[in-house]
Amino acid sequence: MSDVLYPLSLIEQLKVSRFDRTIGDDFDDGSTSTRRGWPAQYFKRQFALLHAPLTLQEYRYLRSFWSQRSGRYDAFWFRDNVNREGNASVRFAGQLAPDFKGSARRVQLGLEEVGAIRALPEFDEVTVAAGSAPLFWWDANREFYYTHMGTVFRDLAVATYDSMLGTYRGYWQAGTNLNLGNVLGQYQHYAFTGTEWAKTASNVTELTGTQPAFTVFCIARHSTGAADQVLAAVGAAGSASSLGLALKSDNTYRIFYGSITGSSGYTNSPANTWRSLALTTALSSNSSNIYVNASLYATINPAVTRSYGAGPAALGAATDASLIANPANAMANANLAHVMMFAGTLTLAQVKALHNLLGYQYGLALVP
Repeated sequence: MSDVLYPLSLIEQLKVSRFDRTIGDDFDDGSTSTRRGWPAQYFKRQFALLHAPLTLQEYRYLRSFWSQRSGRYDAFWFRDNVNREGNASVRFAGQLAPDFKGSARRVQLGLEEVGAIRALPEFDEVTVAAGSAPLFWWDANREFYYTHMGTVFRDLAVATYDSMLGTYRGYWQAGTNLNLGNVLGQYQHYAFTGTEWAKTASNVTELTGTQPAFTVFCIARHSTGAADQVLAAVGAAGSASSLGLALKSDNTYRIFYGSITGSSGYTNSPANTWRSLALTTALSSNSSNIYVNASLYATINPAVTRSYGAGPAALGAATDASLIANPANAMANANLAHVMMFAGTLTLAQVKALHNLLGYQYGLALVP
């Protein structure tokens, strides 16, 4: 297939149909037995799209794109920004037949996904896996991103998308607003270059008291770290006032309590490898459990006594813009996916369930 993204926006109408492969057998007594031809929750999508009236220049982009795909032969990437269902590897399902009336060119096209894939996990699946709903879920697969005649466009809200449809969108504070990694692939991630970071507009009100129960979960990939940097955090800036995860200059993943703390951390080795990370802290406790790939790495008792202060949540930095991810853009990879926080302490079984639900997108093995 061609690693290119569909070249136009101006989509006036979009209809998406999902097709499954279910085989049904009828019996003499009138009952029916069904079996799957594809794995559970695997579907192929068909897209019927109608473009708003195109200028001649816009139509030339589409005509050239069609020609370079040899019509219905070659596959390409189409991103469903309307339904927030991410990328689909598709082929044209029909011919290019523009309808010209007056001065407007209207084009209606069909696209077919080339293979069945697992539908993106939904908010209720995450809630069941974790035993409670996350405060927010920042999923790069659902971010708004498209190209139009060679220019990249991102979400006009200039904020991360909260897949829980809540109030905690992280507004980009600097950089290119959204640096989306693996755009020409099935699954995306947030990529940090030492510039972009995001912060919610309001405090996270569900976390109360000086030592609230708390969990942060994410899937991460980092090159060897040589500088302190925060992956995600919540709370007021200042010593012991925040909660989160960090990568220390000694290349270990650590607790963040307003500062990077703890007597030890998990070594990022091998580097440049995707892994799930979770940090859980119990109510009225100063210690935290660190989980790596759904296994308990250690219980850390830091010297700093946590004294949480209400504040916003941040992605790619502390909430005061310090300890920004990938300082000086010195790392080849500083990537995050599926960043979520909970106002509670997840158990090992719940961390494992989240890992198994989401990790397949980044090549992580299931944990029994």
